[in-house]
Amino acid sequence: MNISEATRMVLSRFPYLEEYMSQGIINYRALSRVILEDIKREVGREINLQSVVTAVRRYHVASGEKLKGAILKILSNSNVNLRYDIGAITLEADPEVMDNIVKTKSNEEGFIIIQGIETLTIVGDEKALKGLSRKLKGKILEAKQDLASVIVKSPRDIAHTPGVIAYLANALSIAGINVVEMMSSYTETCFIVDEEDALKTVETIRGEIKRARGSLVNLK
Repeated sequence: MNISEATRMVLSRFPYLEEYMSQGIINYRALSRVILEDIKREVGREINLQSVVTAVRRYHVASGEKLKGAILKILSNSNVNLRYDIGAITLEADPEVMDNIVKTKSNEEGFIIIQGIETLTIVGDEKALKGLSRKLKGKILEAKQDLASVIVKSPRDIAHTPGVIAYLANALSIAGINVVEMMSSYTETCFIVDEEDALKTVETIRGEIKRARGSLVNLK
């Protein structure tokens, strides 16, 4: 693997850098120092800093606008929806828990299940979760109320376009919004936030969508 290929591989792990690079607020030499050791591991030999700086500059010129354009196109065709009265409970993952979830889910709609190795988190309507919580009181590790779900519906291209979710998550981070949970399913990206941050979250995402639409118009 050569230096250019290794640079592309390493930088692709940080898609949010594209936005900063396009704004001219990234110092290429400082960035190259940060990723230098990663590049060395990828190419399997010693390399000098200037070689990485050159590769970073070429990476931005070659792929920056193309990737940014793909992200902006997806955002420009996305829309955002808000839902209040959301709760989240985290439980031990065992057969009793799963059995109760299946039984409860058959009578309720809108559950989102995030399953880990030893635990799982269920996000859904607060009223429905209260009933489930009563049945599994001893299994609950953490419970959260007064949440809201902000769902971004995007075109199918999001499934194979890197950086879109990172782009939105970064925008929310810059706005000072704490994302309690985040998950995606094909064309839908869901951000769970505190109710007090719900409107700010929607406006932040809508702002990015409007900005993307404006940028694409200016590129034509």
